[in-house]
Amino acid sequence: MAVLEIIKMGDPKLGLKSTPVTDFKSEELQILIVNMIETMRIYQGVGLAAPQIGVSKQIVILEVAQNARYPHADNIELDVLINPKIIDYSVQNEFDWEGCLSLPGLRGQVQRSKRISYEAYDREGRRVNKTVHGFHARIIQHEVDHLNGILYPQKLSDFKKFGFEDSLPTFLETTNSANP
Repeated sequence: MAVLEIIKMGDPKLGLKSTPVTDFKSEELQILIVNMIETMRIYQGVGLAAPQIGVSKQIVILEVAQNARYPHADNIELDVLINPKIIDYSVQNEFDWEGCLSLPGLRGQVQRSKRISYEAYDREGRRVNKTVHGFHARIIQHEVDHLNGILYPQKLSDFKKFGFEDSLPTFLETTNSANP
């Protein structure tokens, strides 16, 4: 296993649209997935998209388990999504704080759908269809944005609710409450 370098906002690779994975059986893909999992865990992320490590492929890793960056979030089992597509969004939206490993120390309040349905492939190439809500849906929307070359600051509607974690009193109040 290897911890990979996470590229930061400003790197042009983060603005590219990713290409679909076609060979689910390749050893290269499986090694990349293992390394992405290790990298996400080391950096205490809840999601990681391949473009964040400079790989322009449609691969997303997510997991929430005892995460210091999101202490109030419900656990989400490790999941690998390949070629994910969101096929339905709820009409109900909500604002909540987001961070990103490619924008360390920054947070912004982003509006996202409360519930989504998606289809993807797992790491063995089996089709997966699922409906998720809340923080789980937010993570997937955030990571699919990465696959399309979009960073969460591009989704902000109020730049007064964007900044460094230690300088945002509203973020600190929300983080210390019962909500993620």
